[in-house]
Amino acid sequence: MRLFIFVLLAFFSFDIFAAPQTGVTGFFETATIFFMSIYEFFTVIIPTAIGDFFVWLTSYLLYLKFYLMYETLVFAHEVALSFIQMININEVVNTAISNLPPDLRQAASDMRFFDALSLLIEALITRLVYQMSF
Repeated sequence: MRLFIFVLLAFFSFDIFAAPQTGVTGFFETATIFFMSIYEFFTVIIPTAIGDFFVWLTSYLLYLKFYLMYETLVFAHEVALSFIQMININEVVNTAISNLPPDLRQAASDMRFFDALSLLIEALITRLVYQMSF
């Protein structure tokens, strides 16, 4: 019984008392407005709410996807930095420089060849880690 009263109150349109209407036509007009408001609720408001929910859900999932991609990129960057520090490329390059003749060593250091080589190797290692993470 409580459920029946709740349903009646939920579907009861209080705006039917706004304009006094008399006679049989007034009653049928009021009943028509009442049932049209129920019909509009089921055919317009509910589908619109469902559509709005799916728009919200899609945008939230897209946000979640980009957030997870960002966090994956941050983690991969930290892994690449630790990997580069473990390899210690600068030590390997300095060892290779010490084995070169002095004139070739001076020419290569004037052209900053060893800095470019270190940067290239670090970029390749970072690219390798990024490719493994995605």
